[in-house]
Amino acid sequence: MQFDRRSLLAGAASAVVTTPLAGCATNGAANRADGAERALTPEPARPLSATSVYVPGYMPNKARANGLPLSADRYFARNISDPDRPFRLLTRIGMDGQTRQALLPAAGHDVEISPDRSVGVLCGFEAADQVAFDPDTLDLTAVAPPVSQGWRGGGHAAYLADNKTVVMSERAPRQSLRLGNVKSHHGRITIRDVDTLKIRGSYSTYGIDPHDIRLIENDRYLVIANYGSLPSPGNRRLDVPRHVHEACVTIVDMDSGKLVDKRITDRRRSELRHLAAGGLDRIFAIQARLGSEADLARELGWKSEVLGADITSEPSIAYMAAATLKMAKGKAPKRMGGRQDIAEMRHGLSIRYDAKYDQALASYPSAHRLMVFDAASGSVLHSIDTRGMGLKYPCGITLLPDGVHYAVTGFWENLFVFERGSHRLNREACLYPVFFGHSHITAA
Repeated sequence: MQFDRRSLLAGAASAVVTTPLAGCATNGAANRADGAERALTPEPARPLSATSVYVPGYMPNKARANGLPLSADRYFARNISDPDRPFRLLTRIGMDGQTRQALLPAAGHDVEISPDRSVGVLCGFEAADQVAFDPDTLDLTAVAPPVSQGWRGGGHAAYLADNKTVVMSERAPRQSLRLGNVKSHHGRITIRDVDTLKIRGSYSTYGIDPHDIRLIENDRYLVIANYGSLPSPGNRRLDVPRHVHEACVTIVDMDSGKLVDKRITDRRRSELRHLAAGGLDRIFAIQARLGSEADLARELGWKSEVLGADITSEPSIAYMAAATLKMAKGKAPKRMGGRQDIAEMRHGLSIRYDAKYDQALASYPSAHRLMVFDAASGSVLHSIDTRGMGLKYPCGITLLPDGVHYAVTGFWENLFVFERGSHRLNREACLYPVFFGHSHITAA
């Protein structure tokens, strides 16, 4: 379904006034001047103490309150009406040291907060429901089904600057490839009201199993990471290694829903999962390549004994090295870093673009690595083994609104604060909450 964005937004609420769309930037300097990821005028810096960081915990059944599961506690389970449906533990970490937690009824993967901080979404992944919540109280405000029966959440969302519209990635029902009908496996982007999550429109992602999404160029384009994997014939589960039909980044025009560009990254084993973007010439995409634990031992050699078990992977599945890519309009995807850097790129997870310093920051929890890339060249500026500072399995990364720092969180626990540009650890600003497993974090 194609749609006119201006008409769609005008129909959302009579008070909405849409702003003109900026033209496409033609060079890196113009893109960087627009701002990080969403090319919008940056907000004034906020004190670090006024910031909150949101973390969706994957394994709430591991948590206890007064000896009981959280699902049996009235306070923590206040948003849960059916304990048999999937739920996650949402943690709001105040950088002033105050923490609040609540269970929400979604198989949440990522959190996004609206620009005016009035509402947030916990993005369902590989499950049916999407949910909205109050960012201060963490109380549930809306639950909504997928775009169609049998569809699955893609795990990520993005708010438009109007504070009235959120877009979410969604996946088609999983099945093996239908001969000559690849389009039937393409996902969709749903356009939803922020308060009710009611769907007002949708369009194709032009790729299989969409996941991470980013708005760029004053919300003119949406950049989408598409896994590209399909089950083998006769199998409804995904194989290891993956059968990748077409991993790709797609760029969609937000006015028309039409495909602007499609950059295929693999047709064999490497999925395309997460991305960051600061403009059409500043797109950075993380690949993932899965194998068995025996495959990983052969690839790592003696290092496999030093690293030990990977708590971020599923049993019998291991994350192999897979290069992170830089993409620019009209150019083939470029592998970032050298051979040794790429060997450490295992289970690439969160990636953020820092427009102030023209750098990309990425986490690789299976290798306990935080990497900093020069956005212009794609070279690795810093490769930090975070174990030495007490941060194991770094997963979530978010730029903090003070304009000076960014935060990195470990898979199970701990939030570490670094200075942007210098990447020095600010030990006094670090906090040590427990999340019970996660992938991404969001600051507001």
